[in-house]
Amino acid sequence: MDKCRLSIIIPVYNVEEYLDRCLGSILDQDFTSYEVILVDDGSTDSSPLICDRYSATDSRFRTLHKPNGGVSSARNAGLELAKGEYIMFLDSDDALLPYALDDMMEVVTGEDMVVAGYAAFMGGVPVRNVRPRATVSYRSADYPKFFQDNIRRNCEMLDAPWSKLFKRKTIGSTRFNEELSYAEDKLFVFTVMAKCSSIKTFSGDVYAYYMRPGSLGSDIRSDRHIQQLYVFLPLYAKVLMSIAERCPNTPKVLSLYRRDMIGRYICRMLNIYMSRRTKMLTRDNIAILYRHMSADRSLGIFSIRAGQIFNLLLYKIGRPGFTVAVYKVTAFVSSVFRRNK
Repeated sequence: MDKCRLSIIIPVYNVEEYLDRCLGSILDQDFTSYEVILVDDGSTDSSPLICDRYSATDSRFRTLHKPNGGVSSARNAGLELAKGEYIMFLDSDDALLPYALDDMMEVVTGEDMVVAGYAAFMGGVPVRNVRPRATVSYRSADYPKFFQDNIRRNCEMLDAPWSKLFKRKTIGSTRFNEELSYAEDKLFVFTVMAKCSSIKTFSGDVYAYYMRPGSLGSDIRSDRHIQQLYVFLPLYAKVLMSIAERCPNTPKVLSLYRRDMIGRYICRMLNIYMSRRTKMLTRDNIAILYRHMSADRSLGIFSIRAGQIFNLLLYKIGRPGFTVAVYKVTAFVSSVFRRNK
């Protein structure tokens, strides 16, 4: 058997408390035909020493030390080193469930990608399981059915690169966007899915996702978060449109732009503008969001959620300058209310 059938890429940054749990979960697997690429992204705690310890005692583990550049930079560095037929991403504060590698590598039969389930934990307590409903291989003409079967609320099963296998040749030159520290993982997954000829789902859980307060992406009202979304939106829109071209008669794909792009991200930004005073609220920035919204030609004021009617009504009026003026008033009123509360 090929000694490197699978490459497991793990970005590491200041996770000394969790790293042994993560790496131990790999060593506990029965499947052994893998390499582990540990990318120390400029950690300042004992994480680099832990990585070096594993690399010194097991030849399947390799450690790359690099200056801090963010999780996308670390994952990209791992992709450059990977030699396996398939790629798996594992976050250093999470873990694999028992038999995860056996299950994943047994189920794959040449597909470009495998999507499996995960168990989410909060404070060590399981809070939910997110998994495909069935083990199915979607090939060629079945490709649109994959999205119809597996797009769910907030795309929760497709957002993250973990609990998945990616064929290295299919990834090709695709990399994580290093300008982003929010939704960069979702953008990567969707970009690769747009390139796939075949995808398989596995109905079991293979990944333990440990949610922590204050983790990356938890601050969704800051100006930095808004700036990140302005980078993300045009890239995500382009990928969604490319998938829609391949799945022209797939209802869940056709509704994804409205439900996810507009309903999840753009409306979140509009709600922030409406409720918080920020220098990001400018005519040009509102105009950018309205251009993205106009790509959905049938978008109406009752198209998404009832709570968005006010935002959609302002959009239908179609005057970004007027919208800015209205939001400045509502944000001021909100700030006064919060102070007096």
